[in-house]
Amino acid sequence: MKKINGVIFVVGVLMILVALGHSAQEKPGTAIKLKPDIVITNMVVDCTRATPAGNNVNVSVTVMNTVRGTSTGPFKIKVEWTEDPTAGFTMLGTSGVANLVKAPSMIAVRGETRTFQHFVPAGKSYKYRATADFLNQVAEASETNNVTSVGFVFRPAC
Repeated sequence: MKKINGVIFVVGVLMILVALGHSAQEKPGTAIKLKPDIVITNMVVDCTRATPAGNNVNVSVTVMNTVRGTSTGPFKIKVEWTEDPTAGFTMLGTSGVANLVKAPSMIAVRGETRTFQHFVPAGKSYKYRATADFLNQVAEASETNNVTSVGFVFRPAC
């Protein structure tokens, strides 16, 4: 009798586990919810004015959502600078993006560009680093493509 009760117990547990497994699976015909993916598509440092003391520059960062049928909601971009990347970066500024929507019918995507102004002293070279969604406000398909960097060297003339 103990063997039969043990077998009935094991079968009962297996039936419960199978039932739980079926309820956790996607129902046929339901779509998997896609996550947006914020990508920095362009980062440019342009000299806007050269003086003997240094260069005024604009650091422009363009971000896009590359996943069709998703929207990001609000997030922030930050730009930092350094003369020596091994010593760390200094915050240049942050800027918010309200939402990047990529409708299912959209083939081309409209990006959002944010521009930050900075001064590069004569004879200096700076590295600028941009990070999209640096506060991790958006659950993304990939969190590995949110950072890019570019260098800028002082020029006597723009």
